[in-house]
Amino acid sequence: MSNVMAVFQDVDTCMRCRGCVISCKRTWKMKALSPGVHKVDPGTRIIIKSQRRIDNGPFVRFSCWHCPDPPCVRRCPFNALTKQDNGAVSIDPDLCDPSQCQRQCLIDCQRAGYPKIGVGSDLFATEKAWKCTLCWGRSGSDEDIALATAQRGESYGEPLPRNMRNNNNVPGESLGAIPELEHEPSCVYTCPAKAMKWGTREGIRTYINDSANGYISAQGDGSMYWASKRAIIIQPKADPYIEDHITPMVSNLLTGPFAKAALVPTIFAGGLLAVIARRQQNMEESAGTREG
Repeated sequence: MSNVMAVFQDVDTCMRCRGCVISCKRTWKMKALSPGVHKVDPGTRIIIKSQRRIDNGPFVRFSCWHCPDPPCVRRCPFNALTKQDNGAVSIDPDLCDPSQCQRQCLIDCQRAGYPKIGVGSDLFATEKAWKCTLCWGRSGSDEDIALATAQRGESYGEPLPRNMRNNNNVPGESLGAIPELEHEPSCVYTCPAKAMKWGTREGIRTYINDSANGYISAQGDGSMYWASKRAIIIQPKADPYIEDHITPMVSNLLTGPFAKAALVPTIFAGGLLAVIARRQQNMEESAGTREG
């Protein structure tokens, strides 16, 4: 049985160099054109976007969450989407045919409308569903890569570079004990700031919840997690346009000039932290119930 893996982003460390976005495009031969750096589109599996109106961070990754019980997998009439043992929700573009379905994956997604559907890759001339797949077929253990190659031949491409130094692993997890750490997703190994880490889902949860690490705000579910030691994180949606109205408003309330001088915003901030902590607890309990 494979370990369930996840990507963790420390939003305080991210400087939005977009190296992860470019690496993802090149790894999966996605189209170079994009309508803008703030929008997830069929040619872009992930983006990095500021959570404030002014474009100076904190910078948060927007992509598929890889839900524990993904509705997109259940509803695809072509069985093009698969929930893999390591937690990744993968897409087989050879099976996907949006022209012959009602695009249930987009309609049923609970994370603001992912996947994106369009002619997003240089490998296909027709519309397909595209999203982050945790680099399934090219990351993880050698066993997982061999399984993906057996399923789809060489169309996935070569395995991603081998993880030799543990630099991007969740603290406390080692290559020898966890085979899935052997090959990191392209976004993780290309991050120059080491803002993203690759590890088991349980290891990431333990790391975030350890008070010694100093995180005051965290969000996540499935195989995608975010945390900050300085800012309140609003639950990131797959499409940043969906959350653009709420996140900047909360950020302005908590960081604006009146927040330092007035008591009410302080009380509001404390209440919001409690709400976020309770939401995180509910998500973890829900995930545990579904997996049990």
